[in-house]
Formats: sequence, structure tokens, C-alpha cells
Amino acid sequence: MTPLLRDTRVQRLLIANTLGSIGSGITIFAIPWLMVKAPGGNIAFRHITLITTLVIFLFMPAYGTAVDRRSRKALLLGSEAFGFLATTAMAITGLVLGHFAMWQLMTIYFCGMFYYTLHYPVKFAFLQQTFERAQYGRLMGLVEVQGQAAMMIAGGLGGWLVERVPLWLILLLDAATYLASFLIQSTLPYRATHLENRAPADPNPGVYRSLAEGWAWLRARPRLNLFLLCAFMPFVAVMVGNYLFPIYVAQTLHASATWFASGEIAFALGAIAAGALLPRLLTRTRADTTIPVTLFIFLLGLLALVTLHHPLLFLAAAVLLGFGNAGSRVARSSLMFEVVPNEMMGRVGVFYNVLDRLLRTLLVSAMAITDLYGPSAGYLLLFALVLLAWIGVLQTRSAVHASAVPNSSPA
Repeated sequence: MTPLLRDTRVQRLLIANTLGSIGSGITIFAIPWLMVKAPGGNIAFRHITLITTLVIFLFMPAYGTAVDRRSRKALLLGSEAFGFLATTAMAITGLVLGHFAMWQLMTIYFCGMFYYTLHYPVKFAFLQQTFERAQYGRLMGLVEVQGQAAMMIAGGLGGWLVERVPLWLILLLDAATYLASFLIQSTLPYRATHLENRAPADPNPGVYRSLAEGWAWLRARPRLNLFLLCAFMPFVAVMVGNYLFPIYVAQTLHASATWFASGEIAFALGAIAAGALLPRLLTRTRADTTIPVTLFIFLLGLLALVTLHHPLLFLAAAVLLGFGNAGSRVARSSLMFEVVPNEMMGRVGVFYNVLDRLLRTLLVSAMAITDLYGPSAGYLLLFALVLLAWIGVLQTRSAVHASAVPNSSPA
């Protein structure tokens, strides 16, 4: 078998994903920092986070169906085109107006998170369809290392650029990365086998019927379903933590954007270590063994943020969070590739995305407690959630081995 890094498809995917991740990472870093430093920025940031979550919550069912009913490559390119057009439009708007008001910052943040939502569900379905099952573990490790290395670069660049370079110029740089990613991925060979395998008489069902089919698959495997949901909780906590992170640095640590960027880099370093280590572990052990460990490491990072308020300890906690989240993601994604049929991946994945958005909406709403008790109270709430998820993983881990069936099995 050809080593993955010598596969030209993998090389192009990694380069394209790195460019797109750097672009979105700089935006997601710079905009929250600018918002929380402005008067009333905390409340505005919480509001746009809620609005973004609700819109995506409503959008995801239709998009999950589209992932299973349309060309994955076309949707992948569409996400890059959206990122390029939206970011360019906002850069030009700021340049013409001569400033960036709060509504513009909120719009830019919304577009950046919407790009993320468009890109990642279809990317994983595309990877599962394009590569062999035996490559999944190593492939997910490479993708995680690439993504976190890109975010590390984005954090470093963002921390340096946000206080030195006009925002419109930062946005044009981001737009250029989306365009380059689009051009590279357009050269990837692709066959929409999930469409070829559909029975000719099978009508194109609506969104709700497709979701019902996905739910039927999950309902037949309740313990596996719960395991996958619990294993997803570090990612939910990280997404909610994106709201808390800049507020924690600015208002609890009273530190500068450089420390914020350093925290992003430390998080990425932990994730890179997990992305390099987990594929090797998965060749020797199963996801039900590794995921409880990575969740526990993530819990230690959250506990440190709640109890230890020092910039250097903040960096150590970020490493633990990065390792725990990425380790859980690699093992969980590899497991899903093995147990979920490719023709069901979009519909099954959308349930977790919908639940993710629902949880985020509730948790971000609950982050109003930070106005009274500070960001540490928010991290304490996330600690309680992940602790419950860790217990759930331990209780349902036996379902993983029993569900490891060939990926080509019928839904």
C-alpha cells in the first residue's frame, strides 16, 4: 500500500485544508478579540454566537441530506467559494466605509463559522468515500495534525496581525487562502459512488424522510449512539470555549492578545501530539479504550482553567485541552468511518451536528453567568458536562466492539 504522504491526493488535500484552516483560523481569532475589547463586546459576542448557532441548527438537516444526495466534491468546493466571496465582500465593505462597526464584526464572525459548518461535514464524507478503510486511522491523524498545525500558524499570525495590520487587509489575506484552497481541490479526482449505488427507482426523498432514515439507523444502535455522542462532548466544549477563551484571557488573566495567541498555539501543539500518537494507538487498541483516556485528559485541562489563574498554567491547560479534544476526535472519526455506511454518513452525521448546535445554543445562553461570576464559572459548567460524558463513555464502551461491522454493510 502506498504511504499516505506519497499519495498526491493526500498531498493536495493537506495543502488545501491547511490554507483554508489558516484563513478561517485568523478570522476566528481576530474577530472575537476585537469584539471583547470593545465596549459592550461581551454581550454582542454572545448574541452573534447564539444567532450563528441557531441559524446553523436550522440549516444542518437540509445540508446533511445534500451531503448524501449531491456530489461531495461540488459541496466541498462550494464551501471554499462561500468563504472567498463572503470574506472579500466584508473586506471591501470595511475598506469603503473606513471602519468596522460592531455589526460588521458580527457578520464576519457569522460567515467564518458558517464556512466551518459547510466545510467539515462534507470533507469527512469525501475522505471516507475516497480512501480505503485500512487508511482511516492514519488519514484522520494526518488531517488532525494538519488542521491543528494550520490553527497554530493562524493563532501566531492572528496574535501578531490583529494589533498591527488593518482588518480589511487581514480579511483579504483570508480570502486569498480560500481561493487557493478552491483551486487546489478542484484538481482532485472524484467519483460520486454514493450516487451510482442508489437504486434507479429510489426517488430523491425530502429532508425529513432522509433524517428519518438516519435516525432509524442510529435508533437500532442506542448504546453506540450514546457512546459517539459522549465522545463528541470535548468538541462541543471547545466550540463553546471559543466564546470563553478571549474573555478569560482579557478579563481573568488580564493578559494581552499575545497570550491569547500563545494559548491557541499551545492548544494546537497538544492537538498535533494527539494527531501523531492516536493513529498508532488505534492500530493496537480500540476506540473504546482510547476515548475514555483522552476525555479524562480534557477534563484535567478544564479543571486547571477553573482553579489555576496564571498565564503559564493557562498554556499548560491549553495543551491538555488540545490533546484531549484532538485525541477524542481522531478516535471517534475513525470509529464512525468503520461503523457507519458511507451512503448514510451525511444523514447520521447531521444528527450529531444538530445535537451539537442545540447543546451549543443552550450552553452559550448559559454563559450569561460569566457576567456575574466570571469566565471560570463558564468553564466549571463545561467541566460538569464533560464529566457526565466521560461517565457515559465508560458505561457504553462495550457497544463499540460489537458494532464494528464492514463499512459496506447495508444501512
